[in-house]
Amino acid sequence: MNTSRNLRVGLIGCGRIARVHLRYLRQIPGVEIIGFCDRDVERARELKGERGTGAGEVFHDLGDFLSLGPDAVHILTPPDSHAAVAVAALEAGAHVLVEKPMATTTADARRMEEAAQAAHRMLCVDHNRLFDPAVVRAQTLLAAGAIGTLISVEAAQGVNVQEGGPAATPQAMWMNLAPHPLYLLRAFIGEIQEAQACGGPFGEVRAVLKGTRALGSFVFSPGTAPYLNALTLHGSRGTLLLDLNTMSLVHRRERRLPKMVAKALLNADHAAQLLAGTARTMFQVVTRRLGTYPGMGTVIQRFYGAIRGEGTAPVTASDGRTVAQLLEQLWTHAQDGKGESAWRRRWSPGWLPGRNGATVLVTGASGFLGRHVVAELHRHGHRVRAMMNAAEAPADWSGVDVVHAALGDNRAVARALGGVSVVVHCAARVARSGTRAEFFRDNVAGTAHLLDAARAAGVERFIHISSIGIYGRTGKGSVIRENGGYDARPELRGAYTWSKLEADRLVHEAGRSNGLRTIVLRPGILVGPDGPSFTARLALGPVRGRLLVVSRKDSVLPLCHVDDVARAVAAAISAPNATGPYNLVDESFTQADWLRGRGTAYAGGPVVFVPPFLLTCAAGVLEAVWRLARRGAPSLSRYKVRRATESLHYDTTRARRDLGWRPEVGVRALLINGNGARTAVAAPAAAAPLAGTGTHGAAHGFSMSSRRE
Repeated sequence: MNTSRNLRVGLIGCGRIARVHLRYLRQIPGVEIIGFCDRDVERARELKGERGTGAGEVFHDLGDFLSLGPDAVHILTPPDSHAAVAVAALEAGAHVLVEKPMATTTADARRMEEAAQAAHRMLCVDHNRLFDPAVVRAQTLLAAGAIGTLISVEAAQGVNVQEGGPAATPQAMWMNLAPHPLYLLRAFIGEIQEAQACGGPFGEVRAVLKGTRALGSFVFSPGTAPYLNALTLHGSRGTLLLDLNTMSLVHRRERRLPKMVAKALLNADHAAQLLAGTARTMFQVVTRRLGTYPGMGTVIQRFYGAIRGEGTAPVTASDGRTVAQLLEQLWTHAQDGKGESAWRRRWSPGWLPGRNGATVLVTGASGFLGRHVVAELHRHGHRVRAMMNAAEAPADWSGVDVVHAALGDNRAVARALGGVSVVVHCAARVARSGTRAEFFRDNVAGTAHLLDAARAAGVERFIHISSIGIYGRTGKGSVIRENGGYDARPELRGAYTWSKLEADRLVHEAGRSNGLRTIVLRPGILVGPDGPSFTARLALGPVRGRLLVVSRKDSVLPLCHVDDVARAVAAAISAPNATGPYNLVDESFTQADWLRGRGTAYAGGPVVFVPPFLLTCAAGVLEAVWRLARRGAPSLSRYKVRRATESLHYDTTRARRDLGWRPEVGVRALLINGNGARTAVAAPAAAAPLAGTGTHGAAHGFSMSSRRE
């Protein structure tokens, strides 16, 4: 290869991590980005347009992209596609940098390695944490004898499975995160000679590994909160504690002092090192000497140096294959050799149907709405099977069958549907953060898979919890009915609303085409005594002790009590004429009524109403800046502000007629109780930040809420 010319480079897979690769690529001289390839062409276009990147073509088809003849490619696709994409790229004559894990099976990893050897091309794996500053410093201290002889190493990786979304399976999280502690362990303890693993709830895996240099302890915990990312090196004369989230390192060492004095100084020394390390890291971040994923920058730089003959690959294909083999073996051993965990199925195989003959699967059962639906259906005598992807069942769920499964795990979902006659689909990603791909994976693809599985299992009714936010704009003073059209510009409303609209459309089409009776409930903004607080649809947060609410005082809030939605679900199970969509909105409250009723001052007090047109103007300026910078669409748009501040009315005639539904509990129950005292939820809560997403019933994606599942 002629290394004097620019290297022609392309990115395959244009998700979140591709932005990090692109940032570091643009720092390497002599590199020309010629293409972006992704199944989602729009996502590829967005990546190309970010940070002023105007060069390069966009492709949907891998073959078309490889026909350009790239010198090197970055493979940033989901792990199960790494092998096929890498082999194709290698055979096309490109060097390959592939994200971890190298492959999901040992056989695929070997196939990739053999393809690289046959093509005489480099295959490098992005084991980026090996080159993070804290890890490099630990290696330097260890080599200098700072902790004496290395005895053991503990590596821990944990993340709350809820952050993965309802479609994220424990095994998918394993493949995404477990490679990090495994390759770090291997770097310190040497080649793995023996390993023993044990699995626990929620996909927990713990293992002991015997290396050629030391003993290793491995922890993978997808049920852990907060995020866990730690490495501990135990030596004969000291210990190194690394927090890889904060890039901090603490050196605990022996001191020749009286025992009590040494103990007293230990915490002080620990705190001083943490303070100094935090200050150093903050300075490096502020001065842009340290960015996110710093080790990745080193991997990319050395990868291109090796292509030009300046050293060797930072991580070899053999290293990647070894980690892939460990991933496969540990997961299989931890899951009793079956590749699936026993905790996913917890009900008795001989359970009986409900007293009224209905057996109901409730997805997202641990969420705000899901908990109320389970309780309501149980009171109605249904046999309820509660499906959750992680959380423990409440202690008072006697008589409720609990199954832990993720929407993305087709086998687990199929087992959960056994004998079920009705599905109530509450699960959805409603987190305040997440990419468009994550929202569509959970809310659209997850719903599509559940629909297919329900049809295959012979389910009779499929009840889907949608949102009133899916409707398009109407004329001033119009009443929105169920036959109102979908929003024509959901991409401007945010990933949550867009994904809920597409899921609603999927369920509606399934009801027309495959014979499955589908019922879509479109509730207003959910409120309730044991759920997330709601203050306003659009708030700018507290400023000098005052809460800034972007709204008119007389703007109508489309609210609905969570118990009333649960009652609608119960009615939809048995109502003979129930089919299609139903609005579920309580009596109208204005924004001022709601704040006043909850005990929050709004006139001359801590709440200030900001005219919507002011934020609309600011959003217009932001859109113009984004266009000039070629950065795609900003998170705040004029259209989003308009939709979030509309005053709308919703017709509930269909629900009253077909379901016999009306808001019996009522939102007013949250404001003042019978003796005039405030209820437990009457105290004002902080408003959602501007970029937040709301409950599934949020009309415009700005209300406060936590996820349902």
